[in-house]
Amino acid sequence: MKIELATNEEIEKLYAKYKKFNTHLLENPKEIFPFLGIMDVYNRVLTEQEAQDLLGYEQHNLRYGSRFLTAIIQMYHKDDELFAYFNKKAVSKAEFKFILSSLNRMEARIFRKIFATNKGIYKIGDKEALEFLVNLSIKELYFVDFFFPSLETILVGNYELCFPIYSKTKAGFEQCREIIELNELFIRE
Repeated sequence: MKIELATNEEIEKLYAKYKKFNTHLLENPKEIFPFLGIMDVYNRVLTEQEAQDLLGYEQHNLRYGSRFLTAIIQMYHKDDELFAYFNKKAVSKAEFKFILSSLNRMEARIFRKIFATNKGIYKIGDKEALEFLVNLSIKELYFVDFFFPSLETILVGNYELCFPIYSKTKAGFEQCREIIELNELFIRE
């Protein structure tokens, strides 16, 4: 599994392109990203009752998680680089212990290593590392923001398999849409 701290040069390039790393906290992402959507299993917003029925329904994530994983891996193969942002300040000690207890020994070791430094931007070097990080979001253990520089797109891990997608260009957004739809998922705009 290949995941390493991004270099200062890589971080500067990302910052120049995206202006923010904690995109999950943006109140109005449209100010920075003209193309927005939500990668989802459904092509519409669910009714309150439908959403309530899915809350805590673990089978939903297990049933559709592989589609998300495959789509994100395919997006990774379209890009020549992939970076992940970890908002480490948002994790309490109790949450950290819970996450570790939910991982196997190797995954727990890697997660500890990621959180051993204050830096939050990592370069993803292989499919295995990407699978690990995507599965953290799918299992709702920890949400990672994925930066696809050549697509000029960010994918934000989120609850209920509703992952916001922010893109600086229409071309990057449409490439992502094509991959997502090939995996029988949708982008809700």
